[in-house]
Amino acid sequence: MRLNAYASAASAATLWGTSFLLTRVAMTQMGPLAVAALRWWITSLVLVLIVGFSGDGRRSFYQAWRKEWPLFLALGIIGEGIAYVLQNLALAHTTTVDVGLIMNAYPILSAVLGMWVLREPMTLRAAGGLFMGLLGVTFITLGGAWANEVGAQARVLGNALALLATLAGVFYIVAGKRLVLVYGPLTVITLAGVIGALAMTPIAIVEGVSFQWSAEVWAALLGLAIGCGAAAYWLWWYAAKHLPISQAGVFLYLTPVVSTVLGILVLGEPLTVATAAGAGLVLGGMALVQA
Repeated sequence: MRLNAYASAASAATLWGTSFLLTRVAMTQMGPLAVAALRWWITSLVLVLIVGFSGDGRRSFYQAWRKEWPLFLALGIIGEGIAYVLQNLALAHTTTVDVGLIMNAYPILSAVLGMWVLREPMTLRAAGGLFMGLLGVTFITLGGAWANEVGAQARVLGNALALLATLAGVFYIVAGKRLVLVYGPLTVITLAGVIGALAMTPIAIVEGVSFQWSAEVWAALLGLAIGCGAAAYWLWWYAAKHLPISQAGVFLYLTPVVSTVLGILVLGEPLTVATAAGAGLVLGGMALVQA
């Protein structure tokens, strides 16, 4: 069971690592708000269909909404609506390297808040793994700065938006776990996804939406919706249901590693010593947690 949970957390983080590249592809023909809203509408429609074909899923869905609607509203609006709008706006104003560096706070903030709110334990091994992972991802992101990929082009506004997006995401991870333990991953992802999509729709309409996109943009949207949305969130909540957030959270450091590797393979960015060393530290941190 624990090994499956580790594999699920690693798979979720890997899928999320592709989201930065896919978002940039989608934003070549769409605004950042439209990308955020449409990806969650597609995710929500897929999940609603799955729930609709499951008798237990429908009962859990209605029961969860009836008993926990205020928390689900907050989860959908803050954890999915606000978080993804801010993340996409950040990507429109600053570099992926800066956003990745700021969002490195996810695992540690989630683990600390999990200890405080959920009373979860944190072992010395888990703390060591978190620190190694943070150090590794910092190497990767600072490697980009040393190579002048960021420099003067980074914008304070974009970085501030990325920080706010991170805080909204941390709220989702910690508050969502309490709901997942009671109602299961499918119910939580579906309800929060529908609420988040509804919350983002008005601002996406104001920004303007045109459905005349290339096949490449449609593929990026589907990748964000199915891979980075439905699949990644189900995998993450499966892991978080069976592991303390401090242990599952270490695997979130894979996200910027994957985004960096994709930058090297797809965008032709150089492989630096800092990147290689950072990736090694991230893998070492994960191994320490699993030992």
